[in-house]
Amino acid sequence: MTLHEPPNTDTTGTVVLVHGTLDRAANFRTVARHLPHWRVVGWDRRGWAGSRDLGDEHTTLRHHVEDLCEILTEMPGAVVAGHSYGGLVALCAAAQRPDLPAAVVAFEPPIRWLPWWQPEVEAGGSGSTDPAEAVQSVLRHILGEAGWARLSPQSRADLQRQGPTLLVEMGDPSQDEVAFEPAELSVPVVVAAGTRSLPHHREVAHRIAVLIPRGEFVSIAGAGHAAHVSHAREFAGLVDRAASLATGEERDQ
Repeated sequence: MTLHEPPNTDTTGTVVLVHGTLDRAANFRTVARHLPHWRVVGWDRRGWAGSRDLGDEHTTLRHHVEDLCEILTEMPGAVVAGHSYGGLVALCAAAQRPDLPAAVVAFEPPIRWLPWWQPEVEAGGSGSTDPAEAVQSVLRHILGEAGWARLSPQSRADLQRQGPTLLVEMGDPSQDEVAFEPAELSVPVVVAAGTRSLPHHREVAHRIAVLIPRGEFVSIAGAGHAAHVSHAREFAGLVDRAASLATGEERDQ
């Protein structure tokens, strides 16, 4: 779906937004409003929201990467910005087809094959096979008890209905296999994390940025894992920063 179309031809370019687990493209609408000169594109990944019927128990990381690469063939040179699992999808696509994206933004991507990843952190220590319980455990772990309490009963019910897709995505064994080497990524990459995110997420994001040859770490003050919702303006700024890296502009001091 197109989240924003500039009113004239004087545009910065196209950005493709890739949502994470337990999320949907529509939750990037506020980010899109902070990118007035960009054409902003997003889609619901297989198994989620409007694409729920396109996913099943056989859906893996590879399918999401293939979908993104197919989208990018229609808009080569776009910046790709992924949140959480979406960041992992964006990085894998950039590794497979470095000719397609101009740059990548990856916000706290879960990269399970790295030696410093802690599976129990991602799962919130749950291990539950009940879909609704798994959703509740993950959200309470990431959002905190206060964040979970702020969700309306309807929002909780909608999210818990996505439990089967959550279990498929988190249980995908292919994510434990090396999909790319950070040191071999050739496109500019902005890896970001929030100052209020889990320490483990911040550490992994920072380490990845150091390993990527054209990588840069950006910290969003006051943000937690859901920065694209709580700090939409700053998340949009990551897109502008990635675009400037792609054009060779120096970072402001």
